[in-house]
Amino acid sequence: MIKVAIIEDNASYRQTLSIIMQLDESLQLIHKLPNCNDMLLRFTEEQPDVVIMDIDLPGISGIQGVWQLKQEWPEIKVLMLTMFEEEEKIFGALKAGANGYLLKKDSPQKIIESIHAVYKGESAMNGMIASKVLDYFYTQQKKTAATLDKTTLTEREKEVLQLIVKGYSYKEIAAQCFITVQTLNSHIKNIYQKLNVHSRAELAAKFREE
Repeated sequence: MIKVAIIEDNASYRQTLSIIMQLDESLQLIHKLPNCNDMLLRFTEEQPDVVIMDIDLPGISGIQGVWQLKQEWPEIKVLMLTMFEEEEKIFGALKAGANGYLLKKDSPQKIIESIHAVYKGESAMNGMIASKVLDYFYTQQKKTAATLDKTTLTEREKEVLQLIVKGYSYKEIAAQCFITVQTLNSHIKNIYQKLNVHSRAELAAKFREE
């Protein structure tokens, strides 16, 4: 049995979701809340497995609600169910920790399937939302490639950069490039300056291979 909580300020749609929950005997609706204000208290009393949450809520927004919920119970899955299709809302929710993102125009069957998906640890998204997410990451990947192409790194510095991104130690990199550690440090200093980064971790995050 999957315990489900609904956080939706529209009473009519909240009731619609309650009816949808009844279509699947493996779902048990344990909370119906109009906002996130009492969410933590109610969930302390009985913890849900999956929370269906709107974004535009009075008081604490749905995105803030996801963040609060994940801070307290990271294992609880959150499925956003909203009218918003803007990238700001989508990525705000996903960055806060949402496990899925649906639109209110999605079918009851899609909602039920998505509850099961996030409960199993999978991601669930409306098709158009998924397309926007993929477009975003594709654009970011192109920007990263363009940034690398526009740099004035020497061939040796590019070689060092690739080895850093792959996780090699400085000693291993020096050995592979047949240079001393002191020479390697000089190359790394130049790479940091040219790419405007300040640490190996930042460098790896910026140019890691997909």
